[in-house]
Amino acid sequence: MNWQERASPTGNAPDLPPQHRPRRTSHLLRDFVTSHPEPRISLGALRDALGDRGFGVLLFIFALPNLVPVNIPLLSAVLGLPLVLLAAQLTYGRHKPWFPDWLTRQSFSRDGFANVVLRSLPYLERAERLLRPRLTFLLSWTGERLVGLAILILALVLFLPIPFANWLPACAIAIIGLAIVEKDGLAVLVGLAVGVASLVAAAVVVIGLVKAFLLIFSGMLN
Repeated sequence: MNWQERASPTGNAPDLPPQHRPRRTSHLLRDFVTSHPEPRISLGALRDALGDRGFGVLLFIFALPNLVPVNIPLLSAVLGLPLVLLAAQLTYGRHKPWFPDWLTRQSFSRDGFANVVLRSLPYLERAERLLRPRLTFLLSWTGERLVGLAILILALVLFLPIPFANWLPACAIAIIGLAIVEKDGLAVLVGLAVGVASLVAAAVVVIGLVKAFLLIFSGMLN
């Protein structure tokens, strides 16, 4: 029996020989930002460079700017809609990511994006050392559809202009994106837990804002 035929009864995938392991997300990102020659990066170029890894890398990429404290004008707005589209396609069961032409032409500063990526790489590399194939049944065809639905909900929360409610859903999406790449079902569970916490936090913020508005409105009437 060779390495391709061995499987764990717990759902863990066998360790692959080095020559068969896919490149780490950190390697792909470093190569992309160092080799891209243009001053601006279009979403189409980013998708084409990283899309061969499927939805996981792109989900991580589009969630990343919300996690790094770097001010890049319009970057979150540009990357918010692709997150919603990717999550919807993952829920639907598409095999490859797709964006409409007008969206693929949207672009942002290469230097700003490189700054985000390079600042996040040490943390990403540490996270990658913890990730490995396990509980892979959570990322079966049906499992990925359910995970896609959860990401869609988180992406919609991230896309909405809710104050102080961006970081947690972005963190959850980033964790789940890496988990999809590495086939790590345990990391999926961690990401979903962070996602639930983000929904609770967003609800608290929205309820607080509504109460504050009603209080101000009632004060104006008195």
